[in-house]
Amino acid sequence: MTVDITIDRFVPASRKAFALGLVFVLSVLLATVLAGVLYFRGIVRVQIASRDADSLYATTLMQQLDARSRVEGDLGDEQVGFEAALLASRLKGVLGIRFFDEDGQFKDSFPANIQPKKLAAWAREPLARRKPSSSFAPEMPLDQVFIYRPEFASGKIARVPILEIVVPLLKRDSTNIVGSAQFVIEGQSIAEEYARLDRNLAVMAALAIFLAGAILILLLWPIFRRLERANAELALRSERLLRANQELALAARTSALGAVSAHLMHGLKNPLASLSQYLCERVGSPGDPVEAGDSHDALSAARRMQALVEETLEVISDARGEPGYETTVSELLETVSRALSKRHANPAVLLDIQAKCEVSLPSRTANLVRLVLVNLGDNAIEATPAGKSVSITGESQNGFVLFSVRDQGCGFPEHLRPSLFLPCTSTRQGGAGVGLAISRQIAEHLGAKLELIETSEAGSVLILKLPLDEQSGHEDLKRA
Repeated sequence: MTVDITIDRFVPASRKAFALGLVFVLSVLLATVLAGVLYFRGIVRVQIASRDADSLYATTLMQQLDARSRVEGDLGDEQVGFEAALLASRLKGVLGIRFFDEDGQFKDSFPANIQPKKLAAWAREPLARRKPSSSFAPEMPLDQVFIYRPEFASGKIARVPILEIVVPLLKRDSTNIVGSAQFVIEGQSIAEEYARLDRNLAVMAALAIFLAGAILILLLWPIFRRLERANAELALRSERLLRANQELALAARTSALGAVSAHLMHGLKNPLASLSQYLCERVGSPGDPVEAGDSHDALSAARRMQALVEETLEVISDARGEPGYETTVSELLETVSRALSKRHANPAVLLDIQAKCEVSLPSRTANLVRLVLVNLGDNAIEATPAGKSVSITGESQNGFVLFSVRDQGCGFPEHLRPSLFLPCTSTRQGGAGVGLAISRQIAEHLGAKLELIETSEAGSVLILKLPLDEQSGHEDLKRA
């Protein structure tokens, strides 16, 4: 069993994701630094307090030895410890002393107004090992230190930093304790030292976070930008590849359909020519049993089919890769005019075709556009009553070639407009109902848009909007 792990899962998909990821990493870094700072701060604070406790304990031991050497007679261990603690209390900052027996019970205090208390729990375990201990309170009410002070009468009890140090008082053999002394020391100097420590640690933490964050950003941002550009380029290439595959698939289907169409058109070409010749001879022969009107209608239909076959063969031969050429819009509209004039001999509808630009189109594109315009022109002529006109124009506008076909018919029925470009039942006699649908498909193949702009009882306007830049893209694809 294999596990597929790809780097894409860990690459942020956007700049917002990158920013969130960076914030998360910096948050983890901040939490780590703060945890380290707090841990180091606690160790240093304990060492500062322990430093004074060790110093005071050493002073007390020296005072005990000195008291035994100075006092004559057999002085009790408890009295020696008491005197040694009193001598040590002369050190600067000591507010008073509490004395406890070996069981931790309060016995006495000096001076007498020191508030009696039980031995704190934090001091019992070190005393059992004959070790000093300390505890710092940044804000202790003075009424927990003194029984009475004159300022207590006002009801305003100040809070001051207090350092409490408990040292063991040893017996003469120095193996057991006779009791303990708790020194109550004014802790302003300790508080200031703690404040300096906190400031230094805060500066160091901020500097470490800033430097680490800056290094992370400087390292990760260029990498992310490169990945972002690579992803954008990959997405663009994937889009181009998908489009090329779609074009190739369409080309493959069109090629197969073109082969069938070419075979069919070649098969119809000669029979239609023979049919046209036959009908022409019959129309011109005297005593023809066929009525003249029917003969002319049949001959007109045969000629239209023959023209359609010839146009289709021309487009197919051009799509097979025969040498291409450039066709201007005016030349294209001239061929459309000839095709419509040939299909509608002696029309009662006036045909107005104008080219308002001289943009050149590849021959393959021009042939397909001609098929669309001829089909739209056929529909417009048949929808326009006699005596009115149909106009077809071509103009360039903002990188597009706009071909418009305007008739003066009665417009498209309301119920047909939503499905105008879908195969449906034709409203014309003999129509197949697929002309506009095929025209829309040809337009989409060219990257163009075929739209109904307006329709009313005064007529309809359809526009074929052909992008000029798409033509070069189609040609490059076909050459490739």
